[in-house]
Amino acid sequence: MLDRRPQTVLMAEMTWPEYAALVAERVVILPVGSTEQHGPHLPLGSDALAVAEVGLRVGRQIGAIVAPTIPYGYRSAPRSGGGELFTGTTSLTGETLIHVVRDILTALVRHGARRIVVLDGHYENNMFLHEGIHLVLDAGAPPDLRIMKILWVDPIQQKTLDRAWPDGFPGWALEHAAHLETSLMLAARPDLVRMDAVPSDGGDAFPVYDMYPQLEGFVPASGVLSDPSRASADAGNDLLDDSVAGVAAAITAEFGDAVLGPA
Repeated sequence: MLDRRPQTVLMAEMTWPEYAALVAERVVILPVGSTEQHGPHLPLGSDALAVAEVGLRVGRQIGAIVAPTIPYGYRSAPRSGGGELFTGTTSLTGETLIHVVRDILTALVRHGARRIVVLDGHYENNMFLHEGIHLVLDAGAPPDLRIMKILWVDPIQQKTLDRAWPDGFPGWALEHAAHLETSLMLAARPDLVRMDAVPSDGGDAFPVYDMYPQLEGFVPASGVLSDPSRASADAGNDLLDDSVAGVAAAITAEFGDAVLGPA
C-alpha cells in the first residue's frame, strides 16, 4: 500500500495540494496557547511553545496534521497565571477567542477535516474553546464531524507527577512558571530558559478568592507562583513523554481509523 504521508506533519509546511489530499483522512490538531508572563526565567510564549511541542510530537506519533498554533489565549487569572498586570501578557477577551476558534474550525471543516483535536495549552482558555466548538456544531456542521478538546497536562499520570515532585505535587494552578513549565522548557527549548534568573519569591499559598481590579502584591512580583529551582530537563522529558502518550492514546481511542502510527 502506497504511503501518502508528506515529509512534514505541520500544516504550515505543506503545500495546499499536499494538505488537500490528506485533510479528509487525517486527524487535524489545533494547538491553542497564550502569550503571558512566565517569570524572569521563561519566555512569554511558554504556553504556546509547550502546546505546539506536544502537538508536534503527537502529530508525528499518529500521523496527524498539526495546524498552526493560536499564540494568544484568554485573560490571565491572578491565581493561575499572575494576572494581567505584567508587561508582555497579551490576552484576548473571551468573545474574541471564541470567534477565532470558531472561524478556524469552520475553515478546517470546509477543507474537509472531520476529526479535529483542539489541544489546549492555557488553563483559562477552557470554556471559550468549548463555546467556539459549539458554535461550529450549532451552525449546521456535517453529521460525521467529531471534535475533541483536551488540555495537554490532563493525561499526565499520578506516578509521573510523583516522580517529578517527590515532596508532593502542589496542584496545577501553582505550577505557573514553576517546576512543570520550567522543566518542560528545559527539555523542549533549553535555549530559552535562564536558570540564573530563577526568582526566590515564588508563593505557595493564596487566598481562596480573587479581587478586581487586581492590586500589585496579590501575587509574587516575579510572576512565579511556586518554586522552579529544582526543575530539570529529565523531569521535563518524563512529563512531556507521558502527556504525548496520553493525548495520542485518547485520539487513537476516538479516531482510530485515521491514526497511521509514527510519521
